[in-house]
Amino acid sequence: MEQTVRRPRQEWEAQYVSEYVARRYPGVPCRLHARLGTEPKGPSGEDLSEAERRMLRVYMRWADAIVFRPEETIVIEGKLKASEYPKALGELEIYTALVPHTAEYAKLLAPRVVGELLIPVPDPTVDTLCRRKGFRVVVWAPMWLREYLDMIYARQRRGPRAEEAVLL
Repeated sequence: MEQTVRRPRQEWEAQYVSEYVARRYPGVPCRLHARLGTEPKGPSGEDLSEAERRMLRVYMRWADAIVFRPEETIVIEGKLKASEYPKALGELEIYTALVPHTAEYAKLLAPRVVGELLIPVPDPTVDTLCRRKGFRVVVWAPMWLREYLDMIYARQRRGPRAEEAVLL
């Protein structure tokens, strides 16, 4: 029986988002894989030790990136698989609501918080829903992304039904 060689794990989405942020917002303060919300507390609201807080921080929500411009704070959620684009809509709603409550970013926060969905393939339906909610959609596909897209199923590379957008 022939043994298959497993590729080393590559964090495609993290690479995608970090490269986009570096190119689109050079020199602008940002956080990648940014923790959101309030610090964990005990079951009755009591303060925890630093070790306990560190342990519980893994349950906090994380945005792919936050960019702190003087006029606006941009919460970026990147998705590579078209089948995950709708999920990003809900994540952006939650993340943009949590950013103002994250003490770590209080001094960097602009008066306006906006969501930005970063995707490599357009999806008119998701685009319509994002714009209704005030989120931006950025379609960006660097050259190296072709290798990743070639590895995933065709149904995950494109939006399911572009004609749905006119129904919304």
